[in-house]
Amino acid sequence: MTQTIHVIGNVQLDVLASPVTALPSPGGDTIIDQIDVRTAGAAGNVSRALHALGAQHRLFGAVGDDDAGRWVAAHLHQLGLGQDLHVVPGEATGISIALEAPDRERAFLTAHGVLNGYTRRDVPDEACHADLVLFTGYFSLPGLRGEGTKELLREAAESGATTFFDTGWDPGEWAGEGVKEILDLLPQVHVFLPNEPEALALTGESTAEAALAALVKEGPGWVVVKLGERGLLAGGPDGQNIRIPAPKVDPLDTTGAGDSLAAGVLAELARGADMRDALGTGIRVASTVVGRPSRNRYPGWEELLPT
Repeated sequence: MTQTIHVIGNVQLDVLASPVTALPSPGGDTIIDQIDVRTAGAAGNVSRALHALGAQHRLFGAVGDDDAGRWVAAHLHQLGLGQDLHVVPGEATGISIALEAPDRERAFLTAHGVLNGYTRRDVPDEACHADLVLFTGYFSLPGLRGEGTKELLREAAESGATTFFDTGWDPGEWAGEGVKEILDLLPQVHVFLPNEPEALALTGESTAEAALAALVKEGPGWVVVKLGERGLLAGGPDGQNIRIPAPKVDPLDTTGAGDSLAAGVLAELARGADMRDALGTGIRVASTVVGRPSRNRYPGWEELLPT
């Protein structure tokens, strides 16, 4: 029997500009190769990847009723994913602008908009009740930071769900309350999904292996450290350790790769696979996505790269 999946997190509009190697001079206008606009945010990316894989799920998030929000909502409804979207009158939709260039980490400009006020009371109780519950985009949801997220994760865990958690990068550069907040939440998390820089920042360790070992001690289940083009490193209950390399691919658009990995893991677990196989599928989904153009990036099962 297929397990149910719920995704809770930041639904927003993403604008991707590439290549951006420097900002224009004051009053200037720099011409670049492409600017793409898409329905996304971490939760939106996961949901769209799940949809392409044919994995039934529900998506919980909020947008405003501005032009951006109407565009995002219309697109999600076209895909059959908008029934649980919370549209807030008079509020602006969250928007992130991703600045990408070869050989450098992408950077973001973000306005949270309606997500500043999206709190625990705005998330339906039923969002926590599924077999697999992912909370993603933590740092893009200011209204849910701390106790709001803890309550959601605790309710999901107590209802029997396997809980998944992906934070994104701390805009405070892990120098404020971010580290304490995340470590305080991990006891409620069964599968934690940081990328390598996040894992290193959370632990103060200098290698992914050391960071993984430190984080495994903080929660009851799996920690999956995403290593980008190098694949992933995972540690779980009873001392289990897994390293999975990524297929070789020429990257076209890396934004949301980690979200696609999460979608692959969820989709495979929902079909009854074990964690090792699910992680392998997650790597295949993420690698396939980064090698496809932005306008056609989410693959079906038959389109996944081989291992």
